[in-house]
Amino acid sequence: MNQASFPFKFVVSQALKRRLCGDVRPLAVLALQEVLKHRRGLEIAHQQIVFRGLHIAFSTRVTESGRLYVDLDLGDPTLADRLILECELKTAGNRIRQRRGASR
Repeated sequence: MNQASFPFKFVVSQALKRRLCGDVRPLAVLALQEVLKHRRGLEIAHQQIVFRGLHIAFSTRVTESGRLYVDLDLGDPTLADRLILECELKTAGNRIRQRRGASR
């Protein structure tokens, strides 16, 4: 089997940087592995993993030019089992807007 490096950008919040005090590259790779494990696409609105005992929240986005970004921040343990896809978030937002429009 051959392997290749997959270039992607990751953005780490200041709060997470302070808590980890070190190299976060392994965390970015772990987050991407979790995204790929679900085989649901690369546009994740919210997912969490546990890394070094910390709940880490992340989301992914793909730019128009095809560049992948992984945004990482401290997570909420109460949301540990949730996987929210970007399309699900958009659908929920549309429903809320429709309800607000109907109630006026």
